[in-house]
Amino acid sequence: MVLAIIISLCALSIAVIVHLFNLSSVARYLDRHSIGPSGRTFIFVVVAVISQAVIALLFAGAYWLGETAGLGTFKSPAEFADIFYFSLTTITTLGLGSIEPTANLRMLAGVESATGFLLISCSASHVFKSMAQNSFSSN
Repeated sequence: MVLAIIISLCALSIAVIVHLFNLSSVARYLDRHSIGPSGRTFIFVVVAVISQAVIALLFAGAYWLGETAGLGTFKSPAEFADIFYFSLTTITTLGLGSIEPTANLRMLAGVESATGFLLISCSASHVFKSMAQNSFSSN
């Protein structure tokens, strides 16, 4: 149980750092270049989606690590691609349930879902802020 908490907190911390770094980097880039409102929004959305996919890959690695450490497994036999699929559906809070973790790996799934909700909200905040800045500056 303690190892599951440590893995969950490490994955959460790295995910937040990666996502915030990506969004703040693109914000700084856009502030230095004159790109129209549609272009800014498009760039933010693309970077946010790529960032979410990278974080899903990070969590898939955490599931693999947890499985290797004996913290649980998946109810259906799962290869890494299946675990990555599970991670994508969990980070987006979609949670299709076609594959599910057992034992202490369930804790990681809960942390990933909460992280995904937080990071999606953070991404939306950056997109809306960018849209609002462009809206005010074009008037």
